[in-house]
Amino acid sequence: MRELQIFLSFMILVIIFYVSIHSSNPVKEFIINPYLKLKLESRRTNIYVKGRVFRQCMYLLLNIPTNQVEDYDEIDSIDEAAERLDRSLEGNQNVGLGISPEEEFMGHCSNLQVWAENGYDTRILHRNLAFPLLRRLTEVGDPIAKKVFKEEIAIRFASKHQTVTQYLTENGYLKYLSADEFESILDDVNPPLLRDLTEGIKFMFDNPQNIDINIQINYFINSLLRNFGIEHISLLTSRILKEIPKKNSEIFVKTVYELFKSRKSFPLIQYLNQHFEYFKDFEFEYDFIKYKDKLVGIYSSKKVFLINQNINDISKIEILNGKSEQIEELDLSNNEIINMEGLEAFSSLKTLKLNNNQITKLKGINNLKNIENLFLRNNRVSELVGLENYPKLKHLDLSGNLNITEIPEELNKLTELETLKLWNCNIKKFTESSEKFFWMNQNYRYYTGYTEEDKRYYESNHVKKASSEKGLYIDFVRGVLKSRKIMAEQKLSYQDIFDYENETSRKAIWSGTPTHDFKNWLKNKNQTKITFFL
Repeated sequence: MRELQIFLSFMILVIIFYVSIHSSNPVKEFIINPYLKLKLESRRTNIYVKGRVFRQCMYLLLNIPTNQVEDYDEIDSIDEAAERLDRSLEGNQNVGLGISPEEEFMGHCSNLQVWAENGYDTRILHRNLAFPLLRRLTEVGDPIAKKVFKEEIAIRFASKHQTVTQYLTENGYLKYLSADEFESILDDVNPPLLRDLTEGIKFMFDNPQNIDINIQINYFINSLLRNFGIEHISLLTSRILKEIPKKNSEIFVKTVYELFKSRKSFPLIQYLNQHFEYFKDFEFEYDFIKYKDKLVGIYSSKKVFLINQNINDISKIEILNGKSEQIEELDLSNNEIINMEGLEAFSSLKTLKLNNNQITKLKGINNLKNIENLFLRNNRVSELVGLENYPKLKHLDLSGNLNITEIPEELNKLTELETLKLWNCNIKKFTESSEKFFWMNQNYRYYTGYTEEDKRYYESNHVKKASSEKGLYIDFVRGVLKSRKIMAEQKLSYQDIFDYENETSRKAIWSGTPTHDFKNWLKNKNQTKITFFL
């Protein structure tokens, strides 16, 4: 008994000690938005992005003496302030200044709250935190971060603040900009790195003695690509060409081409279009595809991808040596194509992708008898006329064509058809013979022939909801179609059902069939109407 008392006393002491330790270091949490929150853990502030710790060194930045407040009136960002500040709070020295971990935590919460409320304005936070955190929020899908990320990079780079432009350059943030965005900021700012490397290239050409030009150009261009990205090589080399002697331009352009052409990410077509004047007599190892005298692609196999090339007239696509008849897969997505005329030159096509164009009618491909896969997502097609011309068609994707409202019976002529996608269309009608296509590939999820009354009745009689973010549930769609059939046969409305159920507190329909009592109620109601009329 004595040993038990000693053991219990010891356990009580352990519990008290454990509670005291943990109560002195409570975990505090501050939620900014669904993607961003802060926690005070073990007396340190941690940032969490989408539930995961974002490991970033943090400190409260400013400690401005009261007699120096006026010095900060004209600053535009925290980064400018950082060049003037007393860095006494840096490096976790806040204890000596009487700032507790809890006070520091609240300071961080306040800073990030203001940052988020101002649309992730990177001027509000120090660049070492603002840009990595904004990039991470973009990666996890924060819609505001995705919208402003590239914009913030461009705006802050264009501010010409030396430490900011240097930070963005050295940490590779300019790689995220499109060619147009990158070019626009280069018009206003000449990054020191680009300027210095251009001077190095000029010096190399002016002093060619004992220099291997290939090695030197490889060094200079790789230095640029590490900071600006290979996707911007065409623009970077164009800038360099403006500064080096004309007599050296051709050797520079061709050397860069030979050094980098085999890299998978090298924008070959863009580079050659930018510098085509230097390649007029050049012997290439592949055939080019042209559109209105501009290079848009390379023919290297039976697959050709001409995405985002501003093509609006298929007949103007030029593939040398009659090789258009050999192509089996052609991707013309994300262009400006209005009609399908001109495709007759590609008689061997098996797969054709025309997603994200402006096509309204399925005309112009009558001779493409070998087509097996046809993709026309997000166009303006309204009628599925002419599909009988594709007897071998197996897969048809018409998702996102909002003008398609009906599934035609003509689809039954496509005897080989295995999949039909009509997602995000506006399907309201189909016949008994075309109903199978409605249920194919979950097309029913995007049925638009129901009303709010349909939805209200279904949800009042079922535990399940009628829909989710991914579309309608199959039970709801089946219920709507069955209810419509019953209503047509019995000549009744939802109002009749609601009135009966309110009056009797009984169900009007069981297992998809009107109850006997409900039918009698309807009969009496109709008889009353007739009597009243008489």
